[in-house]
Amino acid sequence: MQQLKPLLIITPAAKSKLEEIIRRENIINPFLKIEVFSGGCACSGGYRYSLSLLEEPGKEDIFEEVEGIKVAVRKQDAEIIRGSKLDFYESLQRTGFRIENPNVQASECGCGSH
Repeated sequence: MQQLKPLLIITPAAKSKLEEIIRRENIINPFLKIEVFSGGCACSGGYRYSLSLLEEPGKEDIFEEVEGIKVAVRKQDAEIIRGSKLDFYESLQRTGFRIENPNVQASECGCGSH
């Protein structure tokens, strides 16, 4: 039987930042909700992602625990996001979470966000 890839890989930097936010917001039973939308940049395979912290998943969500964090996605988005990596980065010009999705074919673009 084939083993599924984890829903998400969370880097140590992303885990640390998520835990900091969860403590600061005092969320008791947090779920990291990842939503996938079409219409993103060509370099992201045409997808945009939204991250939020919720106290329970939605009725149409599936969830897995990854690195001690419960990650929820809509059922229809699970295979789009499965195996992606969530990272947190800080630089002089940008700070934030980034999803690297190996399931999409990225073509070069001129968005300037890389």
